[in-house]
Amino acid sequence: MNYYSHNIGDYAQATMHLSLVEDAIYSRLLRRYYAEEAPIVDDLQQVCRWVGARTEEEREAVTQVLTEFFTLAEGHWHNKRADVEIAAYHVKADTAKANGKRGGRPRKESGNPEKPSGFSVGSETEPNPNPEETGSKANQEPRTKNQETEEHPPTPRKRGNGFDASAIDLPDWLDREDWQSWVADRKDRKKPVTEEGAKRQLQQLADYRAEGHPPRAVIANSIAGGYQGLFPPRAQARASPPTAAQRRAAWSSELRDVLAEGQERREIDMGVIDASS
Repeated sequence: MNYYSHNIGDYAQATMHLSLVEDAIYSRLLRRYYAEEAPIVDDLQQVCRWVGARTEEEREAVTQVLTEFFTLAEGHWHNKRADVEIAAYHVKADTAKANGKRGGRPRKESGNPEKPSGFSVGSETEPNPNPEETGSKANQEPRTKNQETEEHPPTPRKRGNGFDASAIDLPDWLDREDWQSWVADRKDRKKPVTEEGAKRQLQQLADYRAEGHPPRAVIANSIAGGYQGLFPPRAQARASPPTAAQRRAAWSSELRDVLAEGQERREIDMGVIDASS
């Protein structure tokens, strides 16, 4: 298909909650759907390549968009609205092709015998100089918003697939309260953990654990940083040795304490003092 109907109002209402990345992914998937006149194959790696998803966040957004706006059946992601539009296009194209073979579109019987065919009753409309539209022209017929709404009512927006990431089975090494805290944080930020996302994040936690990062620390760091993905805390930098000024200040403080207590002087480690500073 070189053209498909795009109702701006319906689209805006169905996608106003999407992020900029999710909206771009959904738009690209629809364009490919109509161009190929076929549903999206259930191959996440291939789909991510089609829409240009490179980062982990973008790949997770692809999964979210597929789950919300498409239905998986027989190895393909189907969009109900797109399937209806494609089927209607083929019906029009086949009808136009058949009419072309018969010499043009059949004439409509006029209700006014005094008016020749091609004129509208009560108007001065001239006959259509080119009444026959065949082939791809059938796909270019403009449609009004009211006509589209009557023929194809807007598909209700899905509210997820009922998946509850906080209730899934967890490995023995992962505390459920820690995991539920992570799921609740993602939900509060309007980025709920999907089924596919949960599988990948559990694997990430297992990998981090093997590297020596406790799952609780990884989750706490990700929540504190407001991250959408899981990231281990960065190693703290080693404390730098005290400067000469700091060593002199410490020696002076210790000496004052000794004199204040009236004790005899004792040997105090002054360290190495740089006389040039």
